[in-house]
Amino acid sequence: MSKFKPFHEFQKPLVGISHEAYLDYIEEVIPSDHLCRLVKEVVFSLDTEAIEAKYSFNGQKTYHPKLMLSLLFYGYATGVRSGRKLEEKCISDQTYIYIMQCYSPDHRTISDFRKNNTKEIGEYFVDIIRIFNELGCSQVGKIHIDGTKLRSNASGKRSRDQKGYEKWLSEITEEIDKIIKEAEAIDKHEDESCETAGQHEELKQKLTDRNYLKSKIEEALKTMKEEDKKKMNLTDKDASHMKAGGSKDVRLSYNCQAAVTDEGLIVAAEAVTESNDRNQLKPMIEQTETNTKEPVEEVAADSGYGSYTSYEYLEEKGIDGYVPDNNYRQYIKGEYEKEENRYHYSNFNYDESTDSYICPEGKPVIYSKTRKNRTRKRQWNHKVYRGRECRECTKRSLCTKTKVRELLIDIREPLLQKMREKLSSEEGKKKYLKRQYTIEPIFGHLKFNLGYRNFLLRGINKVAAEFKLICIGWNIKKMLKLGIMPEMI
Repeated sequence: MSKFKPFHEFQKPLVGISHEAYLDYIEEVIPSDHLCRLVKEVVFSLDTEAIEAKYSFNGQKTYHPKLMLSLLFYGYATGVRSGRKLEEKCISDQTYIYIMQCYSPDHRTISDFRKNNTKEIGEYFVDIIRIFNELGCSQVGKIHIDGTKLRSNASGKRSRDQKGYEKWLSEITEEIDKIIKEAEAIDKHEDESCETAGQHEELKQKLTDRNYLKSKIEEALKTMKEEDKKKMNLTDKDASHMKAGGSKDVRLSYNCQAAVTDEGLIVAAEAVTESNDRNQLKPMIEQTETNTKEPVEEVAADSGYGSYTSYEYLEEKGIDGYVPDNNYRQYIKGEYEKEENRYHYSNFNYDESTDSYICPEGKPVIYSKTRKNRTRKRQWNHKVYRGRECRECTKRSLCTKTKVRELLIDIREPLLQKMREKLSSEEGKKKYLKRQYTIEPIFGHLKFNLGYRNFLLRGINKVAAEFKLICIGWNIKKMLKLGIMPEMI
């Protein structure tokens, strides 16, 4: 008996097989619970009329939007998003051949489809979330919010302030004048040799490139004045310089926000240009409620989202929040109880009956006034308390550098103390800890397993759509993991 399976030399070569026969063969080979089958069923359940309406009856027939969406969704789910790599997969990988039904679009067609339908991609992200809800596979009452930095498709060397762009524009203008003079000198030359003709073409191309660069710099200067920007990148004007995590490396990036349910479904996703997460809690909760049409009852997020404004919003909405402030770690470690921090404001005891504080030396700190101020980026809303016996105090130099110790206490300070107490409870510790192994592994998988550390598209709208494509890929894979089969869609 032979140890090996026989060579099928008697079969007809694959070159002679029709597309229909080959697809029948793939249909038998691919398992019924394979991801590519689920992607196909999900996409064919979506309404693509908005994309179809963009195409004209004139000209050559194109690929159906459902096929192109299936290709993008499956590619982003499996870590393949480059147009050239997707083009190659359509002729070499049977799962992609099954997705595209033996069609093989070129990389330009794939890239153009992706960047020309960013609005619709965002809508399909929401549609897929609602498919989860209809199947009863998601409970949206509790969510976990986090953010991660992904690099933009732009070089930091092309970032300038206004003076930098003006200097660059001056240099380019001088270079253009030099090229024009050089071209005029060649025109006066009587020898019309091939070498001269070649120089003409070279100068013409160089002049075209410089004029294009000049127009881009002028456009950047105009945008900076209109939007009051101090610094901007020429390639991607929306990208911002950000520091990723604990790294000291500052690069042009986008801050990608996500809200995830206990089951690991991404129910809200957005890319923003702000480097920190302080103002993102409210938008992510509101987007979650809009996408799912269900109210958020409980939310957990890290200290980057902690602020008086966030605590006030959670209190007004009646949402059970677990969001520490930036100083919470020092608080639970007892840092403020140490002798070197004896005069930290948290060690001043509040007397509600007199609306005053007692300092660690037993001296009164009396209410003085309330300050209210609001800017585009920040809000001050606090009470001012001033010491009455500081001048005679022997410990004044340890407590303050001014003549009198002042306490600036935000009027929402009770909300912060309430959050700290909740997080310090046994139940609070468990609920906050759950965030770490619910949402953080998702970013770890996307960035380190699939390699999504940077974007391919440029501009905030296209970047936001690409991030949602990444999240769509994750959500469809999550469907399969939760046991949702193609026939259930």
